[in-house]
Amino acid sequence: ICTQMYGPVRSGLTHCPARFAIKGNRPETSYPGLFVGGADLTVGDSFSASIVGGWMAANAAMGYSMIDHVYLKKNLTSDLEQFMEEPSLVTERDGVVVEDVGVPFKEVNIDEENATKAAESSKEE
Repeated sequence: ICTQMYGPVRSGLTHCPARFAIKGNRPETSYPGLFVGGADLTVGDSFSASIVGGWMAANAAMGYSMIDHVYLKKNLTSDLEQFMEEPSLVTERDGVVVEDVGVPFKEVNIDEENATKAAESSKEE
């Protein structure tokens, strides 16, 4: 038997009231050390919902509870923030000034008088 499928295809739980009433729809499972993640843990069915589901599973794997997250503001993101540094725009490497950004920043001075004239001429056209 050959079946052709057209359009978006996904597997997972259906979007019905019963799905959102499931008590066991959590990242933790009854098997020690096994966690599940993905869009089925959240309300949405999108890429961002999958990211949130993965974040929930990572927090569950770290042992964080809802109390840690809501009241103590302790979660995976706050743990990672402790080790991150603020990016500096200018650093010096081997005596050469290097901008530490993905795209080089160039400061452009705009003559306001000419910019106003150009904007007015474009409105007239």
